Amino acid sequence: MLQHDPHLEIRPMRRLCSHILAASALAVTLVACSDSTDPDDDPLPDNAATAVGLTVRDNVEASLDAFFPARLLQPFSTGPANTPCVTPSSPTDSDGDGVPNDASYIFTAPPCRYAGVRGFGLDVVGQLRIVDPAPETAGFGADITMTGLRFTLTTDDSDKNYSVTRNGTMALTGSPAGLELATELQVVRTFTGLPDAAVEHVWTVGFSPENTLQINQPLPNGSVTVSGTVGWTRGTTESFDLTITTATPLHYDASCAATGQRFDAGELRVAGTFGGTPGYVRIIWEDCGDDPRIGFVAEE
Repeated sequence: MLQHDPHLEIRPMRRLCSHILAASALAVTLVACSDSTDPDDDPLPDNAATAVGLTVRDNVEASLDAFFPARLLQPFSTGPANTPCVTPSSPTDSDGDGVPNDASYIFTAPPCRYAGVRGFGLDVVGQLRIVDPAPETAGFGADITMTGLRFTLTTDDSDKNYSVTRNGTMALTGSPAGLELATELQVVRTFTGLPDAAVEHVWTVGFSPENTLQINQPLPNGSVTVSGTVGWTRGTTESFDLTITTATPLHYDASCAATGQRFDAGELRVAGTFGGTPGYVRIIWEDCGDDPRIGFVAEE
């Protein structure tokens, strides 16, 4: 049970994700269901704490599909993982472990265009490359490269429109006992009425399963830990060098696969000095299908 922190005031998010039939964590990483805090609750200028928290939250949740690379090809699970909107440059998978020997995927919209995604229209463009580092031996490894992979979200309310573009690499290693994802990503996230945020994520994400992992099979229940750094720049006033740590491991519930948010417990903290104010953004997951609460804790 999470204890009340008198320094933190955060409001629950609206349950906008609970009706999605299934959501790929790649898309989750790029799409915020709604603001997780009321702007009046964010003490930093231009709601910087909320913006940092949303961006970090989405990229952490994205790691779930990077742990099972077939899911990276199907944004928002608009169909089964074996019917993506893109085709590989080469389908060869010599060891049958679900990771192609070396395949590139070019997303264009259409066909990678979807309607009714959390009330948005979604266009996906850009390139994804997936390489098996040991193509003759079945295992859990994968080297993933994203090049100009952009998600554009549009709705009738133009104030809510935004896009996220990702470049960088993720290296997956592991065994039946657990997985590790080393991530170096550069993310550009737009905000209506504000400058774009340029965000660099250099972190390691670990997955500890509750049951033995099986090659080329979806993840079972397990726990996720995150550690590393976040570099954040937005306009001329926001330049933060931040550290991300796991206060309580995030619990992944495999039965939440039909929702856009699959952690039902856990807490991350993103700490640093925010425009002269030392403190940390606190991201707390509490229930399957609900987005986490996000708030800022100032430190004296």
